[in-house]
Amino acid sequence: MKASSQTTEPPIQVLVADDDTHIRTLLNYTLERAGFKTMTAANGREVLDQMNEDIDAVLLDVRMPVMDGLQCLAEIMRLYPDTQAIMITAHTDLRDAVGAIKNGAFDYVAKPFNPEELIGTVNQAARYGRLRRENRRLRQAIVSPAPPVAYIGASETSRKLLENAHRLARIEGNLLLTGESGVGKSLLARLIHLASGRAAGPFITVNCTTLPRELVESELFGHEKGSFTGAAERRLGRVEMAEGGTLFLDEVGEMPLDLQPKLLTFLQDRIFQRVGGNRDIKVDVRVIAATNQDLPGKVRERRFREDLFFRLNVLTLGVPPLREHPSDIPALAEYHLDRIARRNNQPPKKLTQGALDTLMRYHWPGNMRELENILEQASAFCDDSRIDVEHIPIRPSSVALDATSARPLAGLTLDEIERLAIEQTLDACGGNKARAARQLGISEKTIYNKISRLGLKTRS
Repeated sequence: MKASSQTTEPPIQVLVADDDTHIRTLLNYTLERAGFKTMTAANGREVLDQMNEDIDAVLLDVRMPVMDGLQCLAEIMRLYPDTQAIMITAHTDLRDAVGAIKNGAFDYVAKPFNPEELIGTVNQAARYGRLRRENRRLRQAIVSPAPPVAYIGASETSRKLLENAHRLARIEGNLLLTGESGVGKSLLARLIHLASGRAAGPFITVNCTTLPRELVESELFGHEKGSFTGAAERRLGRVEMAEGGTLFLDEVGEMPLDLQPKLLTFLQDRIFQRVGGNRDIKVDVRVIAATNQDLPGKVRERRFREDLFFRLNVLTLGVPPLREHPSDIPALAEYHLDRIARRNNQPPKKLTQGALDTLMRYHWPGNMRELENILEQASAFCDDSRIDVEHIPIRPSSVALDATSARPLAGLTLDEIERLAIEQTLDACGGNKARAARQLGISEKTIYNKISRLGLKTRS
């Protein structure tokens, strides 16, 4: 009888603990011949010294010096709740073994043991423990229910985007989504996941802009117990949680430069090590990354590794800004107003033609995310069922001019075009430089430098 009928699974790891050298050796020999990976201990203290989360089952003699099997069982259940314990007992100690099962042991085997029964019991215990571990991993991965996914748009631009997204969903290569902030890259990544062969697996997001820099590696790859101050127990990283599904690296351009080699190594072989660990862990995940930045420009400035860029950029899909498909605004507005109404348990509000015209003329530096926020505010400040122009929190100077009166870009210098873009975005953001920088896809330091270089006058 073999320990595992699935060659793709790692071998079952068993820790054998008995103070009788002869019995310990016999148990070890029997289990190794059955295909298990084994370790041995002479007492409960040695068991705890060797324990780790990769051990699937522990054989514990009830009576051992230093720390007996019952005391050791209590510590294992406290520190390693997924590892299953099987008590080894003489016939005179059966009452203790039955009591141990009531206190959490998986089963017991009596001396002298039957090899076939022993192997079968260990197999069952190990598989039960692995199922518990997998369930816990999934609970960690799915902290909250997945949001409803819908990409609204009937324009030719949106139709082509969705067509390309479904085509790329069938391919397993790394995918890079590019586009301005707020265009819906994370939504599109989830749609691609749901349209792929990995739809039944988890969709795990790593937002590279919101994670504290010192915790990025730990969040991504996990850590071992004691690997740093505060690491009280082993923790799985987002990469490991995404096993069998999709790992989404949002705003990957913000990944710290010193961590980029580790991400590159993972992307090459899908192998990583937890922080503080020395064991290679291989996972089966598809990687989708997104950025609102000019990654080739960052490569030239040596702020992003060229080899990492090429590894991420196997497949690319550009997500257009909202101003390039304004005909989708009425449908998008209706969708968001219905969603807002359902959440607030109210009837949906409607836009007057004037309000809709205002939305259609706006240049949307914040794209779909800004549209959603504006409709949220408009709904809150509208007392009746119709949202009119005065309820739309867009300053008149931020609304784009008609095509006949808009200033043409042809013939302008790049500095003049850049000046217009920064002025209009700052105006739309009420003078908030940090927000304007995010919408322009540049750093806050860069926008201050450009304001100074171009001699722009801004609000204090």
